[in-house]
Amino acid sequence: MAAERETEIPLTDEAIDAFLNEMRTRDCKTCSLNSYRQILSGLAAYLPPGSGICETTGGEWKAWMEERGYSRRTINARLSAYNSFLKYMGKREWQETDFSKKPDSIQPELTRAEYIRLLKTAKRLGREREYLLIKLMGSAGVRSQELDRVTAEAVRDGSIRTESYHRKRLLRLPDCLRKELLSYARREGIQKGPLFLARDGTPLVRSTVWSCVNGISSDARVDEEKVNPRSLFRLYCGTRDGLEAGIRAMAEQAYERILEEEQLEIGWEE
Repeated sequence: MAAERETEIPLTDEAIDAFLNEMRTRDCKTCSLNSYRQILSGLAAYLPPGSGICETTGGEWKAWMEERGYSRRTINARLSAYNSFLKYMGKREWQETDFSKKPDSIQPELTRAEYIRLLKTAKRLGREREYLLIKLMGSAGVRSQELDRVTAEAVRDGSIRTESYHRKRLLRLPDCLRKELLSYARREGIQKGPLFLARDGTPLVRSTVWSCVNGISSDARVDEEKVNPRSLFRLYCGTRDGLEAGIRAMAEQAYERILEEEQLEIGWEE
């Protein structure tokens, strides 16, 4: 592990500032500099705590963005900024050359209101398993390939540990969902192990999960193209990202008010 750490490039605020200063000397436009900062800051947030950039980071980041439904244009713009940073750091051999080729087809987005309608319909029809699968993906951010990690032990603990694209995640279960899962496990007689399995006892495959959640769409009067694990995960990400952006904006506004009040009190000019 120590050897691996030595080969990583730390992506710190100082490293980003130094890169931007270098780009500024090359007459890089302000809008481009701002874009570079935003992209590299996003990459820093994506990396696991205490980790830096390594040889496989570019490919893993690209796969993660594709999984979250980012457009080809967005992914490639971010990889271009990533490659520019690596060039500055003297690691051109780590640059990502396999840019995204995913089609930029317009896929209809699942709205929050439609998501609620799916849950209400599943409840009305008495399809508890489908109800819980939809809620796990739409409210807790669990991917279809991670459902085998939703065990009785994990639900009792209140969190699910997953790993995808060499990146570990700790998902906290909302208390309301945790209680529903515990009740489901008690009724099904599940005391340990995964809560959702196929009839032969193996983990659910993606096609089965897709069929389960998509089967609710007709009764819920929701376009079936919108009802799938990927759309549910995007809804979860979009909701969380929107809330976090709102909180950041409120924090910035509060900070600006503090500075304005201080300026009125001790500003150089009256």
